[in-house]
Amino acid sequence: MSTITIYNEIQAALSRGEKVVIATVVKTMGAAPCPIGSKALIHQDGSIQGSFAGPQTDGKVVQEALKVLRDGHPAAIHVHLDADQGEAVGSCGATLEVFFEILRPEPRLIVAGAGYVAQALSRLVSKLDFRTIVVDDRRDLAESQAFDSKIQMTFGDIPQTIRALEPDDASWIVIVTRGHNLDKDALRAALETKAAYVGMIGSPSKVKRIFRELLEEGFERARLEQVHAPIGLDLGAETPDEIALSIAAEIMMLRKNATGASLKNMHHLIEEAITA
Repeated sequence: MSTITIYNEIQAALSRGEKVVIATVVKTMGAAPCPIGSKALIHQDGSIQGSFAGPQTDGKVVQEALKVLRDGHPAAIHVHLDADQGEAVGSCGATLEVFFEILRPEPRLIVAGAGYVAQALSRLVSKLDFRTIVVDDRRDLAESQAFDSKIQMTFGDIPQTIRALEPDDASWIVIVTRGHNLDKDALRAALETKAAYVGMIGSPSKVKRIFRELLEEGFERARLEQVHAPIGLDLGAETPDEIALSIAAEIMMLRKNATGASLKNMHHLIEEAITA
């Protein structure tokens, strides 16, 4: 398979929201059947496009690639080619040094609702490397100047549209619609997906009421416990811009695996300055 074909397949996989591993031969030892720079694409289901030698070697490459996917970190691995299997050019076998790199799809932020909070949030996250999609059922917003041209506006039934977008583990869903029932319907749809993050705006009493209703419908407690609601960090937010900031801060905190704690309290620098 040519390098151009590999790159086309990579782009297609990423556009589907799929994480993939690129395996590249960076060094060869012995009678290797493939040159330095040879590449293979490994999908999450274990399928491979491209080949370094034959089924035995490619099987080892797939297993290492899946391990890299599970661990979440790139790695360089030595893969031995057994001459007895006929996958090395000579009789002494060969060894490939293969670098495994994970490619992740561009994260999507799906915002259910196009009101003031959604507008403010879209402005904030435009600098945070998200592909933002705003979903609403009000066609009159089609001509709205409140959203940047980079924001994808999708109009239609909100719960149905969330499902149609097929959120995956590279998708983040923020629910900020205009009413209790619509928020609940949107949350129900979001819970049916594999989204990495689901957050919903609302007062504690509203969130509690929606949780109770969804529990009665048969949703598991463990699934509801994964919902970030009320959404955002405690910043004392009141205005749409402040609420959007608290949502964006929570998303960034989770995305970076951070604590959200005060840096001042984490470092205690005045004490270190005194004792230095």
